[in-house]
Amino acid sequence: MSSIIKFFVAPDDEVAAGAAEEGPGARFEPITYGNFDVWSTLEELESILTGRDLEEVLDQGGPEIISGAGEPMLLRVPTVLVEALSTADSETISGAAEQWLSLRAGEGEALDEELAHEIVSELAATAARAQRTTQSLYCWVA
Repeated sequence: MSSIIKFFVAPDDEVAAGAAEEGPGARFEPITYGNFDVWSTLEELESILTGRDLEEVLDQGGPEIISGAGEPMLLRVPTVLVEALSTADSETISGAAEQWLSLRAGEGEALDEELAHEIVSELAATAARAQRTTQSLYCWVA
């Protein structure tokens, strides 16, 4: 489990890596959360939103580590997930949040339902911003 998780948009890996040690500051307009499994979340949301089997998503490697082997760590969110999040309508986002809650509960990770919906909705909005500005979506974990 991570204590701080920040999703943010940056033009490329080099610019994003500048935030690797201290985390993305206000100029990146990050969305900040804590205490959920980022790896599983990104893989599960990719599976849910693309309709691909979770094993297939896992076989493709998931998020790419840009910096750090431990914490802090900087990940680039897979393009396929960014595209799926950015094009999903509110009903799809809500359904994805419910499915994610169910998967996390199955793994013994209890998440607040309202918070889960907030995370997926804000992640979708941030992914849409990344798509609109032809940038990438990153996740900083510490």
